[in-house]
Amino acid sequence: MSEEVTEGLTRRDALRAGAGAAGGMALAGGLLGRAIDAMGAPAVIGDGPYGPLGTPDANGLRLPAGFTSRKIARSGENIGPRPYQFHILPDGMGSFKTSDGGFILVSNSEAPYLPGLAEIGAGAIRFNKDFEVVDAYPILKETWVNCAGGVTPWGTWLSCEEIETGKVFECDPKGRKPFDGSNWIERPALGVFKHEACCVDPAGKQVYLTEDLGDGCLYRFTPNRYPDLSSGRLDVASVANDGTVTWHAVPDPQYAGSVPTRHQVEAATHFRRGEGMWFDAGKVYFSTTQDDRVYAYHPASAHLEVLYDGVALGDEAPLHDTDNVTVSPISGDLFVCEDPGGNAVNGLQVCIISAEGEAAAFCEAPASGHKDSELTGPVFDPTGSRLYFSSQRAKFPGETVSAGIIYEISGPFRKLREDEKPVDHKKPLVKVRTLGMPSLAGLVKNGQAFQIDVHDQSFPVDVEARLIAPLRRRQGRGTREVTLGTLKLTLHRPGAKKIRLKIKEGYRKRIRQRRISGARLELIARDAAGNQRKVIKQVSFR
Repeated sequence: MSEEVTEGLTRRDALRAGAGAAGGMALAGGLLGRAIDAMGAPAVIGDGPYGPLGTPDANGLRLPAGFTSRKIARSGENIGPRPYQFHILPDGMGSFKTSDGGFILVSNSEAPYLPGLAEIGAGAIRFNKDFEVVDAYPILKETWVNCAGGVTPWGTWLSCEEIETGKVFECDPKGRKPFDGSNWIERPALGVFKHEACCVDPAGKQVYLTEDLGDGCLYRFTPNRYPDLSSGRLDVASVANDGTVTWHAVPDPQYAGSVPTRHQVEAATHFRRGEGMWFDAGKVYFSTTQDDRVYAYHPASAHLEVLYDGVALGDEAPLHDTDNVTVSPISGDLFVCEDPGGNAVNGLQVCIISAEGEAAAFCEAPASGHKDSELTGPVFDPTGSRLYFSSQRAKFPGETVSAGIIYEISGPFRKLREDEKPVDHKKPLVKVRTLGMPSLAGLVKNGQAFQIDVHDQSFPVDVEARLIAPLRRRQGRGTREVTLGTLKLTLHRPGAKKIRLKIKEGYRKRIRQRRISGARLELIARDAAGNQRKVIKQVSFR
């Protein structure tokens, strides 16, 4: 996973520089109430629910006050009573509850299949109810570059190969042999491509999958007989400018012909390296590393929103190079790992996008031992009381060989879903979502679509929206702010409404010349009683 370099700057530097003028604005009215819709508000920079990071602990990790870490496993070292020599290059992980009150932690290996040296595709570590390791064993062998994957509601692990002809393998975390005498079974119906991660929507009875390529796609698999994954239909997503997603059948999902899966449907939308994926509370969350975004797809309404945009938030944003993701089962907070492609300067972070919409650092692994690594596989135990993640290629001063480490984080994780706090109902409650995949071409042609949710005790509510951008002057003479488009409307009832800010004709040519990289939506909602709330939403364009 190498970093692209452009004229001496890393891709990450270039992306940040382009968003500098649009960087780091927060909601002017403060955080929206939790009662609006947990994990629904677009992310802004904040302190997060746990506050700043402290000094390095005994393992060198910086964590908020009250949290501690321990090492669970390291590549090449034996764990468990069998024993099991923990595999190299640990990546995606999942956890599974066991009947004795404990759980099983599954970990992929991103190593290529090398007989006698690297044969493990995925391994499992079993814990008792006191979080003590009581067993460890392989659950998948003889596969190639198993990156991430996903848990299933029926208790199996889907392990994904990250190679051009990669497949998905369904494994039994308990180490039994339910698949015709084997611990695992190949599931080619889920497509042959460079898989990254997947997740299952139990209500829709469908599997979603990401593809780790700069022009990769978002896929959806519908089994013929859910939850049997042996046969079904593989679709690819096409995202409209307003965020509406249409699904098209992939003609040759097994890539038996000469055309790669991602290029078989002309209407397919291409994402910039689809990475981690997680399903929670009716939403499919996934990240794209090359443009610092986290998306949320809503299967019920078939629309896509940009939940987090590190480029739009600028240099002050805590999270860049977004990779593996998970959601706390007790709070609804989203946790995201960073993958800078071996270019970590100030260390690597696991960041939190809180249910209230704040993005903040949660854990930092120092560059001294992790600069050439990446953080992978964040997942909570089934009770939500401990977080696990890996550093894939840790190498500390004095060591000659890198080795992966699984860390466990314990501490005062909150129970937000059970502890709702009152919200201020005097002012209109406003939530703004950026729809689709914002791009300069789309902005010129169709404008930019947003979804607004307004709740208030006194309707009608008047809404004024302005899309403002720093326009670069010719010949490097700085920038000036311009209003690209405006919109006024009156809402007579609460709920969600799609709006579109179209660009004034005079600015279309300059936008085509790429003289803007980002903009902000300023929205004021004013109710019948005269109360008003202002919301500012940053947007970056590719």
